Amino acid sequence: MSAAADRWAALPGPTKVLAAARELLENGKTGPGVTVRITLDAVERDQVGRILGMSWEASTAPVTLGRLRKALHGLNDTLEDLLVRLGGPLDDRVAKRELDRQAAQDHLDNAYAILTSAGIPEHAVALARTRRWLEHTNPDLADSRAQALALLWQHLPAADRPLPELANSLFGNPHHLDRDADLGRLAARLLAAAHTTEPGAAAAAAGTALSADVWRQVWASAGVSCDEVSATVLVLNLPLAGSGAAAAIAAAAAETGEPVWLTARSLRHAWEPGPGLHTVRVCENPVVVETAAARLGPHALPLICVYGRPSIAAWLLLDGLAAAGVRLLMTCDRDTAGQQFLTELLRLPGAVEWLAAADGVYEESRLPALLADLAPAPPEVLDPVPKSG
Repeated sequence: MSAAADRWAALPGPTKVLAAARELLENGKTGPGVTVRITLDAVERDQVGRILGMSWEASTAPVTLGRLRKALHGLNDTLEDLLVRLGGPLDDRVAKRELDRQAAQDHLDNAYAILTSAGIPEHAVALARTRRWLEHTNPDLADSRAQALALLWQHLPAADRPLPELANSLFGNPHHLDRDADLGRLAARLLAAAHTTEPGAAAAAAGTALSADVWRQVWASAGVSCDEVSATVLVLNLPLAGSGAAAAIAAAAAETGEPVWLTARSLRHAWEPGPGLHTVRVCENPVVVETAAARLGPHALPLICVYGRPSIAAWLLLDGLAAAGVRLLMTCDRDTAGQQFLTELLRLPGAVEWLAAADGVYEESRLPALLADLAPAPPEVLDPVPKSG
């Protein structure tokens, strides 16, 4: 302890230097070459120079921890002792940060362990951990999010329960699993990842899980319905058979050649291609259906309109037809969006482009060719059998 050092430390310039030095030491920066970064005016530099020496004061050299220690040693004192006398014990902020980091890591480990214990596949949990889903935006919520997801998992697969009803029964809020809700987005990604086995496929599935149509598919795979009356597909003269609502609706409309919208809900129940249904044409824009209905009525060949990007209803219908061996003739607008839709549609088994050689970017410009192809072929006229003499 040095009274001279204490008197020096009370001056404004040294006060600045020592405060900055404390900050450095508490953050583990203790080497002799460490610079104490402070701004001193001429008076303050003169005050600091009273122990660092005239040569330092006259120079432009910075204050370093090594210079401070050497100067205080000359006063029979140490930098650490002086700082303790002035401001109390030095905090070990490095150790504290490490403890905090380890505590946070343990907290996250426990949160992800909750998911595994709930029966969520390990590869899906591993993806969630890699993407930091539980701690996203707020690590403090990781545990509560994990608990909520575990509770949800215990009630899946559901027995065709509407998503709002399931959310309300589990969390007291019908919107808790909505697509724009934190838990809903987490759950959809986990469900999508869980339904695959390849890590790469799991990441890709989770990456698309929040698009409107995939969202419905993901929840449907777990027995949960998502507003399936708003997902629709337009059909004309499409003969479907079976006990489901879609078959009855399509059959009734086909009798009069009236276009009709089928919902995803109606297509969830038993249906199959009607007898003799081997080929179906598929377009993007309702104007093709509307014009075909007006000009050809019940005589138009079977036609489906996906109306832009195919909805879950469109995929349910097209997947079912393709699986039954129905040939699908596809066309869309030939702009960027339309070609993206067409590329997706042509991945279906047995799907080929409809009238690929017809000119025109938009379906409206190809409408005459499309309508001509939708008209049924005239019945074959047989030569009369000559009468015998």
